[in-house]
Amino acid sequence: MSDEDSAEQLDTARQHLIEAETEYRRARTDDYVTRLIRDAAMVEAHRAGMSSREIGELLGGIEQPNVVRARRRSIARREVVPDGYLSPVDALRVSGLRPQDFIAAVRNGRLGTVEVYPGVHVFRPEEVRALAAASHE
Repeated sequence: MSDEDSAEQLDTARQHLIEAETEYRRARTDDYVTRLIRDAAMVEAHRAGMSSREIGELLGGIEQPNVVRARRRSIARREVVPDGYLSPVDALRVSGLRPQDFIAAVRNGRLGTVEVYPGVHVFRPEEVRALAAASHE
């Protein structure tokens, strides 16, 4: 193997590593945002009168104790969101989008997050409002 081939393989390996890390981080962010939005939707459904059993059935057979835990987790979650930013649930509300469309915007990069603490992602209000405006055109 020549030095040129070796350098090319190293460059390819480096690029693959960077791409894999980017996708890994994106998946972690997507999972975090998606989990918070789903948990908040459970709370809203319960407040609207839906039982834990019905919520579990709609979510594909999630057992009632897991629904209750997710609701409690959502209600008890008191993440500190720095002034000037929106939590995922608040960003969804401000955007006026359906959860599916909001999460898709995060996944495809139309709406970026800011990691303010390890594992805690928030949104810039101006970017959320711009997404909302673009979505309603």
